[in-house]
Amino acid sequence: MAEETVIIPPDIAEMPFEKALEELEKLVSAMQNERLPMDKLIVAFERGNQLAVYCRSKLEEQEKRIEILSRSINGGDEWKPMENVPF
Repeated sequence: MAEETVIIPPDIAEMPFEKALEELEKLVSAMQNERLPMDKLIVAFERGNQLAVYCRSKLEEQEKRIEILSRSINGGDEWKPMENVPF
């Protein structure tokens, strides 16, 4: 099965990570705990998928940034896990 590209709407792309995560949590809760009509369930699922992709990409960006900072702090090519980085 081919992987589909998820297009992130501008309103999500401009959100702070925390707000996107909060909206995603609310959508998941509504889908789990409420008896939504099928059409609303599909819309909520699509929006949740967009939010999840956005949040995942933001986390990956920050992980890469932390790795770069860790290398800089450690003085070179040796990467150390976050728990070994002196702060």
